[in-house]
Amino acid sequence: MDDRTRALLDAAVREQLHAHGRILPPWRAHPQIERYSIGWRMGDGEWHLMVWWHWWEAAPMDEAEGIAYFQADEPPRAWRDWVAHQLWPEMDIGEGVRRLAEHGIGTAG
Repeated sequence: MDDRTRALLDAAVREQLHAHGRILPPWRAHPQIERYSIGWRMGDGEWHLMVWWHWWEAAPMDEAEGIAYFQADEPPRAWRDWVAHQLWPEMDIGEGVRRLAEHGIGTAG
């Protein structure tokens, strides 16, 4: 990543932390964009994911803190595989989704 992009991402992270106290998960930041929409590959959705990943990769969170982040903002059904992959990238997605349920994430329907 070049220095200019990193500076823009750092500024966007600071802005969202100031505005919301955290980086909103994608389904909260842009609820109008469906999970598998091209909107996550271009424009505002793409930028938000870039900001989110920049923050997530730099955030000093352990597993429990990551789980708490997603417990605080229950993902819709369509996003559960994505959440599981963020928490446990090495794990099979199906197993990750089952593990989310063990933590009360994804049990609401």
